Amino acid sequence: MRILAIDPGTTKSGWCLLEDGVPTKWAWADNESLVSMIFGLQKDQTALVIEDVGNYGTPMGRDTIETIKWMGRFDQSYVDMTILDCRSQVTYIMRPTIKTHLCGVASAKDGNVRQALIDRFGGDEVAVGGKKCQTCKGKGWKGAGRPVCEECNGDKYETPPGVLHGISGHAWSALAVGVTYLDQVTVTPAQHVSAVGVVVEQAAE
Repeated sequence: MRILAIDPGTTKSGWCLLEDGVPTKWAWADNESLVSMIFGLQKDQTALVIEDVGNYGTPMGRDTIETIKWMGRFDQSYVDMTILDCRSQVTYIMRPTIKTHLCGVASAKDGNVRQALIDRFGGDEVAVGGKKCQTCKGKGWKGAGRPVCEECNGDKYETPPGVLHGISGHAWSALAVGVTYLDQVTVTPAQHVSAVGVVVEQAAE
């Protein structure tokens, strides 16, 4: 199963592509380029999940309104390419739902969410890794006339890069969206189950 998860923003958004539960690509990208990416998805194989917006008891500012507009663009871009496929649904998940799912409390901070994701994938050394070899300072000692570092065998790392190595900023939030969707949503040919447990029956093919 492939999931494209998005943490939407006013002009740029964080996104993460998960394949069989593992993040394979991510970025902090211009919203227009993300729209183009969505148009190019294989919709029968990729679910689109977007972090939803709420005011949480406070007035909405202009930035929030602009973000909501882009959420609509992402949604419509996905639907336009799948208009004949009634199973194509865009799922929205609120941030408090994500925090509660990953950390157990809605008041969790971004750092707590990040650590929960790292722990899920094996902890810092396994999930992130990428610690440079202290002997060769991450150079591997490769090159003309230079021996291969005996400590890391030329790999440059003391601990190899893990599946989360390189993720930063809003891509972490997008990954959290995708993981929550993966855990709480089951998609079958007969039905679409939303993150809040609402089942939408699909028409027979």
